[in-house]
Amino acid sequence: MSSPRLRVQFETLFEYFNGQNTSIRLEDVTDILFCTRRNARIVLNKMEEEGWIEWHPAAGRGKLSELIFKRSRSDVSENLARRYLEEGKISQALSVLDQDAGKLTQVIQNYLGVQHQEGLQVVRLPYYRPLSMLNPRKKMRRSEQHIARQIFSGLTTLDERDEVQADLAHSWENLSPCHWRFYLRPGVRFHNGELLVPELVVHNLLDLRRFRLFEHIESVISPGDYVVDIYLKKPDYRLPVLLAETCAKIIADDFHCSDPDLMPVGTGPYKVVLNDDKRLILQAFDGYFGYRPLLDKIEVYVIDETHSCLIFPTLNTPMKNRQRNRLTEEVDLDPGCIYLQLNRKNGIAQDESWADYLTQKLNALNFFSRCPEETIVEWGILPAHGLKPGWYHHSPQHQADPPGAATLTVAYHARHPMFPHLKKIIQAVLSEDGIHVEFVTYEHTIDDMSGVDIWIKAMGISNRRDDALAGWLLDYSDLSEMSQDDDFRAWQQRIDDWRSEMNQPFPAAEIGKSLIERYQIVPLFHCWLGVNHDQCGALQNAQCNALGWFDFCRVWVKPDLHVSGQ
Repeated sequence: MSSPRLRVQFETLFEYFNGQNTSIRLEDVTDILFCTRRNARIVLNKMEEEGWIEWHPAAGRGKLSELIFKRSRSDVSENLARRYLEEGKISQALSVLDQDAGKLTQVIQNYLGVQHQEGLQVVRLPYYRPLSMLNPRKKMRRSEQHIARQIFSGLTTLDERDEVQADLAHSWENLSPCHWRFYLRPGVRFHNGELLVPELVVHNLLDLRRFRLFEHIESVISPGDYVVDIYLKKPDYRLPVLLAETCAKIIADDFHCSDPDLMPVGTGPYKVVLNDDKRLILQAFDGYFGYRPLLDKIEVYVIDETHSCLIFPTLNTPMKNRQRNRLTEEVDLDPGCIYLQLNRKNGIAQDESWADYLTQKLNALNFFSRCPEETIVEWGILPAHGLKPGWYHHSPQHQADPPGAATLTVAYHARHPMFPHLKKIIQAVLSEDGIHVEFVTYEHTIDDMSGVDIWIKAMGISNRRDDALAGWLLDYSDLSEMSQDDDFRAWQQRIDDWRSEMNQPFPAAEIGKSLIERYQIVPLFHCWLGVNHDQCGALQNAQCNALGWFDFCRVWVKPDLHVSGQ
């Protein structure tokens, strides 16, 4: 990339001649730029290489040469800003635009969205942080779950109506309450060209036993070609829907994957071709066993957090746009909530009186009343009265005093745009009662969870089904590490009872109510989700999913056809 000094030198020449082509001696250029003849030639050649000017030198000292401006000052600045954006350097992009946030916003809007590159359809999306954990066997945040679902396939999947559909398994049957048989598609290949074989599926399924959701798997065998049998320790009529969870995706053998966290290898519709702290690039996998995606590339650019408000840090539609866009956008509440999780096992909330005090003091309405109106509008939030929208499971409000003096530790994800604001509210609320708060931030997890009293969390459930709470409760939420043993056993038993009956509805509301009554969860906010049509207006079928994104595989670009008159 050209240096900032070269841009300044171009601007100096452009302003000196008012952008007009001119005849000039090389000596005049040296005077204008305050440099030697040799340096002047180097500078002019570099500007010509950048496509900013044409320089036609005349033969002989003192002869007039031709200087032709091919770009304006604003063209050069905007081009440099776009190149800085490709590297995620929004601060430098703002600098070359003379700190004009309005210009930067316009450049970003033109740079993002649907693009056409050498006959390929590319969608560029902004995000406020790197997507650095794409391994479904590890703890994943909400957006990483979405990306993983574009990279990997499972034995089963959920369609846009959240109904179970075939994926790597084209069919299955329940041979007994504890025995399922899945029939695999032949000829499926990973992104690296490796063939998916039943032995690898067996290995993956056995590995799932690390999750409480699948710890009842007793054994897995392959009794025949492209057939896999799963034997369970206890009845489970819901296994096909649970195998659609993100953690159950089939991953390549580590031997064939150099970095399974950043550059994983799957069998899904998109493969990762680049993933660093500046951008993630997904490319359509031509060898995909299903319908090839219609978009050739998805590029997610990481924009500096400082200026994220300029370029839509998430795909969520702000509340202030809902009324304006009500006819063109589908907006819905997320299926979960932002919440506080108390450490009832070994934190200060293991004491019932402290658990009651924290639940009363840190309730949703108290938070909501302390949020500035513009912040509420920007975030698109509503106070939550339960884990899911429409539930009212708040504990009855009463005056609660702190049982004594204390220092509390609160943990939250380091790069969540909302959590630093919630941190300040927690600090302000508890300091009113003389309670000191220390904060811990983390990227993926904390090694010693026992030292944390309160967690600020967002529910990472991937669909709107009530039974999505099963995987969240047993594994994604860390509730097993934070709850009292009797409570967790009771919640797990309710899930087991549901799995053991064929037609029993999932007891979502009952579990949600119990989590609040047992002082385990304090719901705070529900957020509005929607696709921003300023960026994605050209995309067809871009419907927001439960993870706050749209499914890359189901969208397409309608061509702009100009029909001439008769």
